[in-house]
Amino acid sequence: MQPKDEWNDVPREKIIAEVDRLRESVCRLLRLAGKPAAVSYASREDDSVPAGWAERHGIAIPRADGVFESGSAWVRIKHGVIIGAGLKNQSILLLAISLELLDQGAEHHASLYRDWRAAFLSRLDPTRSGDAGSDGTEAWTKEDRYSKLIHRVEKDDLDAMDSIVASRPKARHLAAFQGNQATFIEAFEKVVKAMVEINQEAGQARLA
Repeated sequence: MQPKDEWNDVPREKIIAEVDRLRESVCRLLRLAGKPAAVSYASREDDSVPAGWAERHGIAIPRADGVFESGSAWVRIKHGVIIGAGLKNQSILLLAISLELLDQGAEHHASLYRDWRAAFLSRLDPTRSGDAGSDGTEAWTKEDRYSKLIHRVEKDDLDAMDSIVASRPKARHLAAFQGNQATFIEAFEKVVKAMVEINQEAGQARLA
């Protein structure tokens, strides 16, 4: 603060504002001093992950905003609520396999699905993005097979498949999977079944 005699010419409103600012700073420091540096974090109902998820992955969360992590996972805290979380080195696909919800063959189908989708999204002719795919013998490219796939499988199932095969799954997808594993596995199986049928049709077209 300025020396006392220098405040004589300062407007009263400015003095009041300065006092209020100092009072607020002191109160904030007292509140911080009364809190431990790090405490156990209790999950809330509006968190984006199930209760105890962070603790199971070895993440200690201080009472502060920011990103906190362990060797295998991370969480983002804002206003005392987990707003983001994810696994570092494990996709939902690998998690499902580790839980024996899917077998090792699922990795092959997931890789094939990623190839089809990538080819479809990167093709040069965007005017065909809604095309159901043709059946000519030269039409069985990866992007054409994906075109067929999106017309045979419900969008919700494709969305679930996208989250399953993602290398870095989003927090809401992880939470949804952990809360309803059967729905995700069913969606995966529907997509794979349609892919197998499309591949069989492609083989028959080549022999025709």
